[in-house]
Amino acid sequence: MPTLRFYRWEQPTLSLGYFQKYEDRWQHEASREATCVRRASGGGAIMHDRELTYSFVAPVKDSRSDEYTRWFDLFHETLIEVLASWRISAHLSGTPQPGSHDDPFLCFQRRHEVDVIVKDFKICGSAQRRHQAAILQHGSVLLHQSAAAPELPGLVDLTGQKITEDQLIEAWSEALKNKFARSYVDIPLTKEELSSAQAIEIEKFQANGWTHKR
Repeated sequence: MPTLRFYRWEQPTLSLGYFQKYEDRWQHEASREATCVRRASGGGAIMHDRELTYSFVAPVKDSRSDEYTRWFDLFHETLIEVLASWRISAHLSGTPQPGSHDDPFLCFQRRHEVDVIVKDFKICGSAQRRHQAAILQHGSVLLHQSAAAPELPGLVDLTGQKITEDQLIEAWSEALKNKFARSYVDIPLTKEELSSAQAIEIEKFQANGWTHKR
């Protein structure tokens, strides 16, 4: 069953891309006191603080198909439509920067053609992790500047619009429902799902062997 989830973070947390070296986190002075984790998708580090994070998981017939790259457009184009309802002008970057060893450490200082841009600043980016029969896509929307990443302004800083996380969740969820032509059913996690999630958290994502693996 396709599952869409929006969530927030309890404390400022630096999320390293799957291929980033753990030691590189110390080059970013402002986030040195923040908790550090490693995610399953690639890209640059993300400071999860005053932002909104989403994840979308769905079973697929062939995860290698290029058609699922279109998911980036679906999510980002609907976000642009939602921001337009607040009279905020946003657009897709359209100008990717070639990847190299000299890429900026922070994801929101990198550019890909599907990133969402407001006033020449990236305010939303997404990544995918593809398995044999399912795809995970997740991304972040910067709402406010974080003290742990002061070089990155958020939507409120750039536009002066006071948009809350709940307002964005409600509007974006509705836009995505219309775009996918699907309805939502709010289903709580089962005991088995909670138990599995807790086990994965402890055995993998909290383990130093995962976070420090590179």
